[in-house]
Amino acid sequence: MTTPLISIIVVGYKMKQQLHNTLCSLKSTYQRNVDPDDYEVIVVENSSDDNFAPTDVSKEYGSNFRYFLRQETSQSPVPAVNFAFEQCQGQYIGLIIDGARMLSPGVIHYVKMATQVSVNSIVAVPGYHIGESEHHLTEPGYSVEFEQNLLKQAEWQENGYRLFKVSTFSGANARGYLQPMMECNCIFASKINFDTIGRADTRFTLRGGGSINLHIYRSLINIPDTQFFVLPGEGSFHQYHGGVTTSHSTDREKELASFNSQLKSIWGNSGTIRRNPIMLGSIDANALNFLEQSAHTAQKRAARLGDDSQILWPDDYHQITSE
Repeated sequence: MTTPLISIIVVGYKMKQQLHNTLCSLKSTYQRNVDPDDYEVIVVENSSDDNFAPTDVSKEYGSNFRYFLRQETSQSPVPAVNFAFEQCQGQYIGLIIDGARMLSPGVIHYVKMATQVSVNSIVAVPGYHIGESEHHLTEPGYSVEFEQNLLKQAEWQENGYRLFKVSTFSGANARGYLQPMMECNCIFASKINFDTIGRADTRFTLRGGGSINLHIYRSLINIPDTQFFVLPGEGSFHQYHGGVTTSHSTDREKELASFNSQLKSIWGNSGTIRRNPIMLGSIDANALNFLEQSAHTAQKRAARLGDDSQILWPDDYHQITSE
């Protein structure tokens, strides 16, 4: 069997329908300009009352999919993530901690392209939420059933770029992708660079992993001598599933405060990383509205901060390597 270039980790828990959609968006019949031998998908589920049947995964999604069911007592996905890292055979790894995130059809193709530019490529896929607003801000009538019907009407499996037509920017990159992003829920880097940051830090023990996504993203793009790419024409689309920070919870602000407190105790006062991203990939007509939004907010930021790139992007890799 050919060793794949890329391994993609997908972790799920109590989200069978959403995980199914995510895995469909990773099939070689959906992803464009790639071969199944180019990549593998490592699917890890923590045991619940809503799991896949393990034998169904490779049969339904492809022989390059491998499924693992784990008995886990932790409320954090971090142990499952680190278990998945151990299973990866690829030189490059893509991490999707939340299994409810579908991808657009060009993600793997452009990740391959970025790896050809530099072995130290870090590739971030901008985040979106299905629907007219972020899921914690949706009207009370918004539900899993409503959203699945919305996806069905979009006929996304025929053309995954139609997902842009039924989505809005995620809070992780609420101002678009032409200025600093707070975090990334779908990020690719070399296995070596994931090893450099210690993979997923086991100190993130809170429900849903707390701020583990943010920590991994910032740690990776802080590595010296890396090339930081963003795919403006691609997306990671979050489906509603009653997640820790993406549901209608009255305790959401309290929970976020505990996340921030834990992150600060681990990492001090580190803020958003401001590196000038290299834009890679084409932009489908369905995604042009988000390009316009991104350009508009980026222009406002540039006007506010001035024309000096040292101010706009103080953490750019040129400065990191010169320290």
